[in-house]
Amino acid sequence: MEQLINLQNIDTKLKDLNDLLGDLPSKVEDLNNQEESTKNLISSKKTRSKELDLEISKMELDISDSIDKVGKLKDQLFLVTNNKQYDALMAEIDHVKGEKTNFENELIELMEEKELNNQSIESMESELQNLSEDLNVRRKKLESVIEESAEEKTLLQKERDQKIKNIDQNTLKIYNRVIEHRGGLAVVPLQGSACGGCGAHIPPQTASEVRAKTAVHTCGVCGRFLYNN
Repeated sequence: MEQLINLQNIDTKLKDLNDLLGDLPSKVEDLNNQEESTKNLISSKKTRSKELDLEISKMELDISDSIDKVGKLKDQLFLVTNNKQYDALMAEIDHVKGEKTNFENELIELMEEKELNNQSIESMESELQNLSEDLNVRRKKLESVIEESAEEKTLLQKERDQKIKNIDQNTLKIYNRVIEHRGGLAVVPLQGSACGGCGAHIPPQTASEVRAKTAVHTCGVCGRFLYNN
């Protein structure tokens, strides 16, 4: 029983060291993922911004070409010799003007998209800066806590490895199962006639044997090992 008590003490210390980290590792991991996701999104938006620049340039060229084409068609009006030719040129001019209007509307939409896209990039870059600063602080804190506890954890783990060599394997299996399901506490003192873990009543005969240390007993309710404090 003494071996189990010592093992519980070691495991309690190891748990305390792990508890020092709390949810910091998961928060750092979440922030890492968030940072990576934001960087990828910014990169995607910057790519779209370049695409928009090309589309805007092309649209401006199309509009310019339309203006030139309308000008040339108007010049041809002075050369027509009959109404049929005149009507055909006017129809072509109206068609080109219609294309120009469509190009201008598309250009407005592209420029509006570019403006919104650039605003989004600016906002996300500001968010990324704050995120990276927060992440840097948390990383340093995590590294500090890990560094401070690393040596102690190594020593405790070595001590634990030595202790379990002297414990019956079947008993150890029970211990490991209980400690996993009972919040890291598998060995508890007898408190009067009650389990020091869950408070359940312990039969008088069992309690007497625990106090006399004549046998190893577990609580019939929570399964924890009992010892006399």
